[in-house]
Amino acid sequence: MNVLVIAKKDYREAIRSRVLLGLTLLFALFTTVGAYIVSFIPTLGGPEGAQVEVNLVYGLVAPASILVPIIGLLLGYKAIAGERESGSLNCLLSLPHTRLDVVLGKVVGRTAVVAISIVIGFAAGSIVVMLLSGPFSPVLYLAFIATTIVLGMTFVCLGVGLSAAVTSTSRAAWGAFGVFALFQFLWSFIALLIQYALTGSVIPKPPLPEGYLLFSRLNPQSAYSTVLSSFVPPEQSLNTGSMMTRMTGGNVPVFFNGWFGFGVLVLWAVVPLTLGYLRFRNSELS
Repeated sequence: MNVLVIAKKDYREAIRSRVLLGLTLLFALFTTVGAYIVSFIPTLGGPEGAQVEVNLVYGLVAPASILVPIIGLLLGYKAIAGERESGSLNCLLSLPHTRLDVVLGKVVGRTAVVAISIVIGFAAGSIVVMLLSGPFSPVLYLAFIATTIVLGMTFVCLGVGLSAAVTSTSRAAWGAFGVFALFQFLWSFIALLIQYALTGSVIPKPPLPEGYLLFSRLNPQSAYSTVLSSFVPPEQSLNTGSMMTRMTGGNVPVFFNGWFGFGVLVLWAVVPLTLGYLRFRNSELS
């Protein structure tokens, strides 16, 4: 119950500060602009002749994999470090709340902010899709919303874990920047180094080494795409069976499975949050 008390406090503060409203409008604008562009240039999304929702999801997945992590980290990095700097954390812990309650409450409250803003914003965007392209099957679109919420939760957990592990918001901010840079830029570079170590070439040519493919799939942004691809009908997927077989040189490895991608997202949420809590649990507040 203490976790919910802290989560409600965080959620109410997001409403008062209009963070929830701002994120909702941002996601609505993001989906609306994406739907507008994809409706006029369908090939930016899925393959030629794909259904409306397939084109929309393929068109939005890449920008969403950048936007949502930024928002999750921004919401998370000051969650505990900010209260520690202001002194309000001492007041919070003087009440019948444990440090675990604080960490979990921050995650639940800030994930709720991300989730509700995504649901409302994407729902508003779906209206634009129907106006521009006509009715569409909502199943894939709902899977897209749910998977995007999981991605948001993952990066909120990363941000809160960082915030719990450090003693100042400046360190948490640099940590959040480093996490984003790692996944957005450095991960691909490291994958190329793995490719070079395994093949002697930095230019990926099929069949690709399994170690290179596995490392690429361990990036939470790639895992997000993997999960979403598992919901797309095979005949409308950009990753056809023959293409995957050519790329891997045989049977498609298990790490291209949607459940593997979901597991990667969960691990990136749980492990850093646990490590951050363990450091927070044993640290002095003053």
